[in-house]
Amino acid sequence: MVTIERRVHGLLRYRKFWFPSRTQAMEISRSLRADDVVRFFAVSPALDSLRHLVERYMMPTLCIDLSAGPEALLSGMKKRSCRRMIQRAEKMLNRVAIEVDSDKSDRDFLALYNDFTQAKRLPGVSARWIQENSAHCETLVAYLEGKPLCGHLVLLDPETRIVRPLYSGSRRLDPQDAAACGALNRYLHWHEMQRYHSQGFATYDFGGLGEASIARFKLSFGGMVLTQHFYLLSGLQWVARLGKLVYERILRHRTFQPKDEDWYQIPEATEQSLKFSES
Repeated sequence: MVTIERRVHGLLRYRKFWFPSRTQAMEISRSLRADDVVRFFAVSPALDSLRHLVERYMMPTLCIDLSAGPEALLSGMKKRSCRRMIQRAEKMLNRVAIEVDSDKSDRDFLALYNDFTQAKRLPGVSARWIQENSAHCETLVAYLEGKPLCGHLVLLDPETRIVRPLYSGSRRLDPQDAAACGALNRYLHWHEMQRYHSQGFATYDFGGLGEASIARFKLSFGGMVLTQHFYLLSGLQWVARLGKLVYERILRHRTFQPKDEDWYQIPEATEQSLKFSES
């Protein structure tokens, strides 16, 4: 389980828990203080009878079994839409460099991601957010001839042996870089799978499948679609409800929040409908 904690305006203790077990979540829910606001992320299976529950939602995610090893992972990818793209990137490797978890990768990821989201008129991420979460995250950036083209920010949980890419940015919206980005972005995911397999991680959790184009991209890597559950708890429920209302009505369009912190209600049936064929 990954735990991230901060104070909000010196009044509330806000804690996020990624991948808590049932035992851990139940213990946390029973021990909330009046000034506590807690979020549980990516819980599976679902929890029941949680004390202090304010709201819950669920979403489908794609999980890839890293313990199967690189050969099995590669063979499980769709040949046309994934393996060939990775092979295309491998032909460029004499011109490609990958920077991992350094001041340079942090800086270049931040520029990549914020340029990408600005072009799509979406909120960006701050350097402060990366610093606050640096103990649990790595940035990885792929460069073509020294130019950063693709970058990922990945959450690592050694306890559950899960890694989860949280954010991804690239220069694919630039016509000059679009073709190279398509191949390099897939290769960067493949590089991460091999890297974290070698470090003993067992699961590459791709995160929510989202809209159809994103789902097709992620599903091309193989893996299994699972339903994960997300919870908001508060020692004083009216405090959490007020904070949620302020965020949704006022702050959401002004400040960055991780995609996994948006409040979606996705039916269980969605998991069965997310099946894509490859011609």
